[in-house]
Amino acid sequence: MNFFTGMDCTRHVSISAPVAVFTLILSLVTGCSSPDDGRFTTEVHGQFIILNQDDSTQDFSGFEILIANQEEGDVDTLGFATTSLDGQFRMSVRARSAGVYPIVVRREDVALASSQIVIAEGDTTAITGRFPLENRRLRIVSAENAAWTAYLNIKAQYSASMVEMLQAGDSARQSVPQISEQTASLFWSLRETYPDTYGSDIASVESIQMLEGFNDPLAVDRLQELGLDNIHIVDAVRAARRSEARIAGQDASIALIRYYLQNLDNPEQKASLQSELVIAHSDSLESDKALEVALALRRDYPDSEWSEWASRAAYDLENLMPGMPAPAFSIVTRDGDTFTLDNARNRYFILEFYQPRNRTFLQELRERNVVFEAMNPLTFRTLSVSVEPDRDINEAFFDDRVHAGTFAYAADSESGIIRTYNINVIPTRYLIDPDGTILAKYSGHGLRPLEMDLIAIIRGLQEEEGD
Repeated sequence: MNFFTGMDCTRHVSISAPVAVFTLILSLVTGCSSPDDGRFTTEVHGQFIILNQDDSTQDFSGFEILIANQEEGDVDTLGFATTSLDGQFRMSVRARSAGVYPIVVRREDVALASSQIVIAEGDTTAITGRFPLENRRLRIVSAENAAWTAYLNIKAQYSASMVEMLQAGDSARQSVPQISEQTASLFWSLRETYPDTYGSDIASVESIQMLEGFNDPLAVDRLQELGLDNIHIVDAVRAARRSEARIAGQDASIALIRYYLQNLDNPEQKASLQSELVIAHSDSLESDKALEVALALRRDYPDSEWSEWASRAAYDLENLMPGMPAPAFSIVTRDGDTFTLDNARNRYFILEFYQPRNRTFLQELRERNVVFEAMNPLTFRTLSVSVEPDRDINEAFFDDRVHAGTFAYAADSESGIIRTYNINVIPTRYLIDPDGTILAKYSGHGLRPLEMDLIAIIRGLQEEEGD
């Protein structure tokens, strides 16, 4: 179980927001950034038409297409185009990093559609739509977007299989290892079906993460096949490091980390891997060595976020390790009730910290809802605390959507819970036992390890009931 992890250093945020949010973004187009800001370029073209148009002009001009990124409240316009008389448009979209970004279409000040699009170097994307869309979606076609769709479909099937297995209990046709290995195989196959795409790069890393704990030798082997240029190589190293520790011990896992430290050139990746050394020593309860590496990280990256991370790591080692009592807190929920640690006594408790626009949290949101909804409220309790200070942004997260669990906003008067639980990575989740003892901490891409631990708890409870 992970106690803490490195910072989420990805700089763009993938937003799955309602159309109304992007109406505001479109109004800010005049303040867009220079085209020279981007390093990843995708050529986008397409056509929008109107069905059953009353007049005979066939004028499909005036559709506005915006692809943008919202980061820390600032809008970064990546691409903007307006359709010509025949409804066609063309633009170059430039982003600082490859990823999934929101796209919105409007005409005559009316927002008509929103979706998501992959921006990656060298891709060409065609977008078409026939308005009114009604139950249809924008058609977004490219190799990158096909890979991303395949990746999302595999994730959806995985979630459905896990829910079916949990609901079926002992009569389930498949076990957790079977589902995980099958899904890992499908993820890995995208490397051949959609080579060198953003979606297949992420899928290959998730394949390694899913194999951890179920087929550790294969997880380590696949890491060796993964290119050093994979955008999420550090996440793969983290997972395979834990597999290597189970196979050959902690010294071997540390050697694995040091290999990638020597062969990766990106400073952020190297700092993140150095933080993984701290975690590796923590996993083996070598607190002195963990502190030594943390101090070295602070020395190597002075006046940086990593220096702050190292200080926080020391705080974790002294206050928030598994086996230590969870710190007490009190916070007012979104519904106006007061929630304290005592409200979760005698049940397993997940304390989650999130930000409504955080890319990692939004990527995990669908699976997170499935997992939290599947838990028996008599046995489990959850509290999700937003670190976003703007209440309007927090409330927009719930527009037309229901999310599992109890929610609270850590306003300035209640930000103590963020300091107490040492939150510097979003999302972060703590698993606490019925006696109020910390079992584990999961930061960043930590939903799946949490999910596996919850399944182990459920299985253990079922066995106790059987006895």
